[in-house]
Amino acid sequence: MQILDVNQMVQYYLISLELVVIFATVCAALELTFPAYRYSFASYVGGVRNWIIWLGWGTFIWHLYSASLGWLGIKPLVTINFGALLHSDNAVINTGLAVISGVLVAIAGDFFYYWMHRAQHAVPFLWRMHATHHSIRELTAWNCNHHFSEPLIYAALVSLPLKLIHFESSVVPAVAMTLITFQGHLSHSSTRINLGPLRYIIGDNKFHRIHHSMETHHRHRNYGFFTTIWDTIFLTAYWPKKNEWPKVGLRGQSEPLTVRDSVMFPFDRGRWRRAKVGSGVEAGD
Repeated sequence: MQILDVNQMVQYYLISLELVVIFATVCAALELTFPAYRYSFASYVGGVRNWIIWLGWGTFIWHLYSASLGWLGIKPLVTINFGALLHSDNAVINTGLAVISGVLVAIAGDFFYYWMHRAQHAVPFLWRMHATHHSIRELTAWNCNHHFSEPLIYAALVSLPLKLIHFESSVVPAVAMTLITFQGHLSHSSTRINLGPLRYIIGDNKFHRIHHSMETHHRHRNYGFFTTIWDTIFLTAYWPKKNEWPKVGLRGQSEPLTVRDSVMFPFDRGRWRRAKVGSGVEAGD
C-alpha cells in the first residue's frame, strides 16, 4: 500500500505556497501603506525563506497524517452537516446559508484550536515549542512562522478530534482554506487596517496582537484563531482600545534569525538559562 504520494504532496505544496504568497503580499502592502509599526526589510526576507521551508515540512506531515488515518481505518464517530441543515431552494439565499455553514464549521473547529493553544501556554514542553512563534519581535504578515514541531501538535490535538467529530458545510473546502489562509496572515499583520466591529466574531490583527504583547496585563488573553467567541465564553478575551498597538515578543529572548536558530530555539539551554525570572518566558505568557 502506497503511503506517500509525491505528486499529490507537490501539488498541495504549490497551492499552499501560492495562497501564502498572494495573501501575505496583500497584507504586506497594507502594512507599508497603513503601518502600526514599520519593520526591517530583512524580517520580510527571513519570513519568505521560512514559509518556503515550513510549508514543505508541513505538507509532508499533513500528507503522512492523512494517509495514516486511512491506513488505520479511523472514521468519524459523529458527523454534523451544517450544509444539510442550512439549505434553501432559493439560489441567493442558499449561497448565503452556504457561507454561514462554512463559518459555523470554522467556529466549531476553533473550539479545539482554542484549548490546544491554551495547553501550549500552560504545559512547559509545549510552551518551549510555541515560544519560538512568540519570540518574533518584527511580527508581520510574512514574518509569523511557528516552530517545525507544531504541525505534529495540531494533528494530535486539533485535527484528530475534528476527524472523530466531523463537521461538514456546503462551502467548497478550497474556499474555506482560502479565507482561513488570508485571515492567518491578516491576524499577524502590523497594519492598522482591521475588521472593526466584526472582530467580536472573527479574530483580526488588532485582537491577536494582544496575544503577542510584551505587556504583563495582556498575558493569557485572546487564544482563539478564527473566532473570538470562545475567548468571550471562557473569559480570556481582551478588547484592545482604539490606539492600543503594543510591542510584541518575549522579554529576555531575542528573535531567531536563522533557520537553525528557529529549529533549535526550544532546545537551546543557554538561551533559556539567560531568560530572566518573571519575564514570562519560563511559563507561557
